[in-house]
Amino acid sequence: MKKNLLSPPFFSLLRKPASLTPSPSRRQQQGVMAILVALMLPVFLGVAALVIDVSYLQIVRNEMQNDADAAALAGAQHLRSSTSSTPQWATAEQRSTQAIALNAADGRRLSVGTVQSGYWNPTLANAALQLLPMTPTANDVPAVQVTLTKGQGQNDGEVPTFFARLWNNFSTPVSVTSVAGITSPGTIEPGGLFPLVASQCIYSTYWNSQAKPPAPTINPATGAPYLLVLQAFDDKPSDPCKTFQWSSLLTDKNDVNTFRDLVEDRNPVAVSIGDKVWIEPGSKTTLFDTVSGCSAAHDKSCEYVTLPMVHSIAAHADIPVSSFACARILSASKKDKTITIQLSTQCPQPPSGGIGPDFGVISPPSLFR
Repeated sequence: MKKNLLSPPFFSLLRKPASLTPSPSRRQQQGVMAILVALMLPVFLGVAALVIDVSYLQIVRNEMQNDADAAALAGAQHLRSSTSSTPQWATAEQRSTQAIALNAADGRRLSVGTVQSGYWNPTLANAALQLLPMTPTANDVPAVQVTLTKGQGQNDGEVPTFFARLWNNFSTPVSVTSVAGITSPGTIEPGGLFPLVASQCIYSTYWNSQAKPPAPTINPATGAPYLLVLQAFDDKPSDPCKTFQWSSLLTDKNDVNTFRDLVEDRNPVAVSIGDKVWIEPGSKTTLFDTVSGCSAAHDKSCEYVTLPMVHSIAAHADIPVSSFACARILSASKKDKTITIQLSTQCPQPPSGGIGPDFGVISPPSLFR
């Protein structure tokens, strides 16, 4: 027998709504949650302080580091002068100090910083600025160090906090340091290398490596660097240290068009110390006219050039580059198959990088720290 679902017992169940009043256990749970939220509120605020305040401090620190880097590079650019044989410490420090005031951090213009100059050894992992007076070693290079601080009495004071002030931490000091200097390159990037190679012994004879910075040896009779008339290398040169060869650099080519392109456009790919460059014997007579036309005697477009140096130029072979050197090309003679040069420190800074021995070629200033 089927039961009628609309009979009084079932119907009465359908008519009674469920109670909307929380049960005692639910009220207890809500009370516990309220207590937990109250207890966890300081933790939430602490996390907010950690995330927001620390993030903002890092933003300000990055701004200040960029400012210090820019100021150090501005000073390092002026450490070397074509008119002086010693680093221009005062000028470099002055330019760094001026650059500080051109930058801002934490939304405020910077006004003060500590600027120092001296020598830095970029080959050491934990190097420190060696202040003057000191005697530099072979690996020490001129450098400028800039320290910026937002603290009490410096650059509008410490960096303010947001949430951390709930724990009476209203601000935090921030300090950064940057060091920049100038080195001689270990790599010449495209566009910086002239296709003429000479023996390293030229610089062993006519270069003063003991000077600080190193410089050409001065001819006492003239008060200027020695004039060197380099002869195109032949089988029996009278003086191997006064000879040169053409170099097609990283490719083995011996045609005049290749060399004319290299004279005008320089190296198409980067060349580093240790890379092997091709020595190409032969006078290539027409090239003397090309070099003469761009030398100091004519349009001066190749007056100051960066050359690859090698230990031997006697044969057609690929020889490792030992260093890069600066030379001033005064003239070239097709009749005599000679090129007259002076060793120099006045070459334009080539696109370059790395670190190599100082033979007058200087890379653009770079950051050490």
